[in-house]
Amino acid sequence: MFKLHFIFLLILLAAFACTEKDKAGKKSSGSNEWELVVLDSIQVDYLGEIREGTFSNGIGLIKNISGSHMVMFDSLGTILVKKEFPKEGPGSMMWLESLLEHNGEYYGTTSFNDIYHFDANLNLKTSLKMPFMGESRGGTYNRKDISVWNEKLLLWYPGRDWVSPYMDHFYRDHPLLELYDPKAKTSRPVVRTPLTSKFSTDEFFGRPTLNFTLENDSLYLTFSNEPLLHVYAMGDSIRWERSIDMEPTDFKLLPGQKTTVTHQERIKMNEAQIHGMYADPNHILVTYYGGIDGETFVNNNLKERENFSRYPEFRKNYIKIYKQGEGWSNELLIPSKIKIILNIESVEKPFYALRNDDFIGEEQDYLTFYKLQLVNK
Repeated sequence: MFKLHFIFLLILLAAFACTEKDKAGKKSSGSNEWELVVLDSIQVDYLGEIREGTFSNGIGLIKNISGSHMVMFDSLGTILVKKEFPKEGPGSMMWLESLLEHNGEYYGTTSFNDIYHFDANLNLKTSLKMPFMGESRGGTYNRKDISVWNEKLLLWYPGRDWVSPYMDHFYRDHPLLELYDPKAKTSRPVVRTPLTSKFSTDEFFGRPTLNFTLENDSLYLTFSNEPLLHVYAMGDSIRWERSIDMEPTDFKLLPGQKTTVTHQERIKMNEAQIHGMYADPNHILVTYYGGIDGETFVNNNLKERENFSRYPEFRKNYIKIYKQGEGWSNELLIPSKIKIILNIESVEKPFYALRNDDFIGEEQDYLTFYKLQLVNK
């Protein structure tokens, strides 16, 4: 009998050890240390200056900055739809700035008045009219500044009451976003700058751009030149909850000052810049440039337009991942040969990014997109 009890005890201990080992393995595989891997590349038989794009559910969509072309392609690079829209009159499309996929259809924002709504084949379903003219003048590559919540559009669209984002202390004194109801064709101002932000103070800084994303009824918002992730709870009112320090090791900024930052001061260096925000149910992903210090910027004459393409030589590009309940990941370097990340749907899914042919120094008659994957270390 004693032997039977002893054997049974050994079996229990072995089972317990295996269970604990399995738990440890699962914990290790779910760590928040990552690396970025280039899996493959695809070619899209189209050539143009691309500044806007997205990729969701196996379908990519890009917009040519210099014309009214939109191109839809699949994960093999096959063009599915190519549309050219008139620049004037019925069905025209002007000043498209941001693209968003929602339920297999697409929205595009503009600075001035319209929100374009396209069907799955890029037919223009309607031009939604904002109740006032916009005052933003764009200028940022592929900014993430539109999302859908409860079938309403949350978007960056300053201009209410003729208030311009170029006014002193706009970000301190005025709502940041609009919540637009497509059915009622009405919009209301929402989201204020939290007191944790430097833009809530009396000091002046370089003018920021906004990026944001929605996940689990939470809004995650950043100012481009501030390494904080601001978290809001969505509801009848959008309520600030907390701000999370991104803890970057490389984030060069102009100091705050008592007077407006002039153009001459801004072109003495290249400020760090958050340029992308993405989310899945358990992670928030932020992409950012570390910036270029003043000495390097001046010595290489980087204020001149003909040298803008040299920025990747001197500034580093990063991605950092916030895991809910655990905190920030390591900083991952994004190779300089990558120009624009179209979208990141999840840390578990591959995603696509436009190759920077100017940096590589190759001229092609097609566009190349890298297929990338985040991998746990």
